[in-house]
Order: sequence, then C-alpha cells, then structure tokens
Amino acid sequence: MAGDPKAYPPIGDYAIIGDCRSGALVSRQGSVDWLCLPRFDSPSIFGAILDARAGGCFAIAPDGPSDVTRGCLGDSAVLETTFTTASGVLRLTDLMPVAGEEVKGRQLWPEHELLRKVECVDGQVTVEVVYDPRPDYGRAAPRLTEQGAVGLVCEHRGRALALRSDIRLGRTDGARGVRGRVTLRPGERRYLSLFFGAGLPLVTRPFGEAAERQVEGSRESWEAWSARSRYRGPYRQAVMRSAITLKLMTYAPSGAVIAALTTSLPEKIGGVRNWDYRFCWLRDASLTLRALLDLGYDVEGQSFLSWMLHATRLTWPELQILYDVYGESHLPETTLDHLEGYAGSRTGRSRPC
Repeated sequence: MAGDPKAYPPIGDYAIIGDCRSGALVSRQGSVDWLCLPRFDSPSIFGAILDARAGGCFAIAPDGPSDVTRGCLGDSAVLETTFTTASGVLRLTDLMPVAGEEVKGRQLWPEHELLRKVECVDGQVTVEVVYDPRPDYGRAAPRLTEQGAVGLVCEHRGRALALRSDIRLGRTDGARGVRGRVTLRPGERRYLSLFFGAGLPLVTRPFGEAAERQVEGSRESWEAWSARSRYRGPYRQAVMRSAITLKLMTYAPSGAVIAALTTSLPEKIGGVRNWDYRFCWLRDASLTLRALLDLGYDVEGQSFLSWMLHATRLTWPELQILYDVYGESHLPETTLDHLEGYAGSRTGRSRPC
C-alpha cells in the first residue's frame, strides 16, 4: 500500500555509521536504507527511507522474528546489532572503515567502503541478505555483473560499486537485486563489503584477518579521537555518543559541517517542510562547532573556520543560508517526485550534486 507507515521504521530507530566523507543509516532490522556516495550530498545508492519499494537497500538479518539490541563498540562509530531468535543469537557489525593519513600512506585504500560482518554467537541462525542498489535516488536500474574476485559490480555514470560477499548471492524471479541465505553455527562468521570508486581503479580488500584488522583499526581510530575530549562531567557516555555523531557529520577534506545526513524527511508526516540538510547551514554548523570546541576539539574548529572564510569570500558581501561541502553557493533545487516519500510524504526537495 502506497505510503503505508508500517513499511517505514521510525526515523529515531536508525543508527549512523560513516567515514567523515559520507554516511549510512542502518535500521534496527539490519537494513542500510540510506547511503549517498561519494559525498553526503551525492544522489543516493540506497534510499529505502524515502521509498520502501523503489529506493533500494542492503539488508542483513535473521530469517524470522527476533529481539534486537544494539550499540557501538566503546567510544567509536562501529555499530553492533544483536539479534536474539528462537534458535540462536546473531551479531551484525557495521562500519565504514577509517584510518589516519599515516596508515593510508602505507596501504592502498578504497575510495569508500561499507564493511559488514555477521557471526553466530549461540545456537544456530539462518541469515538472509538482500542487496538492491538503486543509484540516482532510485532512478537508475543498474545491471549487476559477476567479475571474479572483484565481486558483483554495477556501474552508473562513471562510478562503480563492487560487492564482495562470503555468502552466495543470486537473483530471484522478477527481482532487480540479489539475495542470499546461509545458516550459521557458533563461531561461524561471514563478511560482506561494498566498495565504491569514481574515475579511479576500483580497490577491494580481502576478508578474514584483513577484515578484522579493519574493524579493530577503525575502532582504535575513533577511540583515539574520543580520548582527546576534555569533558569530565556527568553523563560522559551520552556526551561522547553525541560528539561522535557530530563528528560523523563533518566533511574531512574541507572542514565543512553538514546539518544532517538526510534529505526530504518531513517535519511531520505529509507535511511540506522537508528540506535537504546535507549541506552546511551556517547557523546549524556554528552550533555544532561550539559544542565540539567546548569538548576540546580545536582542530575541527580551525578546519571549519578555514572552510567558512573560503566559502563566504566567494559570495562576499552577501552571505548565503547554506553552502555545499566545498563552499559552492549556487545549489539549484529539484523535487524528487518519483519517490513515494517517507511514509507517503511525497513533496521531497533535494539539491543533488
């Protein structure tokens, strides 16, 4: 049924992962329902949050009902979701790997990667996977081709996605994406990794111990950043979780800070106030930077100031309400009227790059 609210998880149920260049929203049921690449403000690859049928998703979850608990590993942006079913316990780990420039200087890194690890903790659990990319806000119908060790590849406008999976994936009748199914027992784990490249060689990485090093290395990088906080007051865990979320909305190459990962989500269901917040709105960004500076993150403050001086110099003496992550102020608005909209809120507006 078009616009059926039951097809849409509550917005507050989504968790964020990212690499300070882009970010993904993961539902409590293990579905990546929002991801834009290569930037926050790029057209979506997965957009089920705006159209449950046509937006595309990347889902990993047990076959059947489960109780769900989740949280992040320590003071990091590595998300861990635990599904408790009638037959066993399954753990899903999600992240977009990060590392310092000294590490990237010694290793060949993908332009972007979304790494997902699924493992059985107790009993046995049957896992189902759905991989259904829909580039360009669901307007493109990509052709998935198997390319050996690179994995399942789809290309769109000079940009390529490659999915490598430890789980065999195949098409079902009438489906544009692919599906997979496997039963895991205690200690068994599988990896799935989505790689992105634009105009450059598509870099992929091996699984097994190499994937585990990505998980641990990313956790260590985030915890090293968190350790720089000078906050020592009450509710530190909640404060640091908020700080990490704000950090995830910074665009590392320029220092810009976006207002949110999403576009076209309504202020109220069916309402018309559903703007694109994947840009640097000066008012919102100033509040974010004040919070980070109060916590001791001076580097982020200096980086944002440098970006702001650049962006506003380009439009001086006029100040714009918002700029993109590189300071562009000419941002034509478009309407995504081919999408159903979150829970049927159809009047979504966006400014795709």
